[in-house]
Amino acid sequence: MPIRELTGKALAFLVVAAALIIGGAFVLTGSHADNDYLNAALGLTLVGLGVLTLGYGVFVIGAIYYDARLQQQEAALHVTPRTGPPAPPPAWGMGDIGRPSVIEVGRDAPTGGGGTRVMSVVVAGIDAPLLLGALLVWTLVALIIWAPK
Repeated sequence: MPIRELTGKALAFLVVAAALIIGGAFVLTGSHADNDYLNAALGLTLVGLGVLTLGYGVFVIGAIYYDARLQQQEAALHVTPRTGPPAPPPAWGMGDIGRPSVIEVGRDAPTGGGGTRVMSVVVAGIDAPLLLGALLVWTLVALIIWAPK
């Protein structure tokens, strides 16, 4: 959990809300001119803004806490339970898993050889924007070169 972030935001929202509510209370209870008709509206507005700030702060802190819990759950290992007993090992044995199979080539045997190989490709977050930029530049160059003259 992001304790420092939660504590900092809670303290900031609490200070701002307390300042608004206390300011509104001072406006309502303090002295003012007799013809100051907006005094009550200003005081109640400040108190209302303080309460709204406090409520929004609780919402933001709850959202941060909820998001941190979701990220923690996503990072946990998820194992799907099996519905039945485990499957038997393959007929050719467990030692052949991951190795390419060899097929002899001849008149009576099928042609070809090898087997399925697992491949992986690592893509960075910047690859897509670079590719899109390169395609845009390529398009511009093609339009400039083959533009009707």
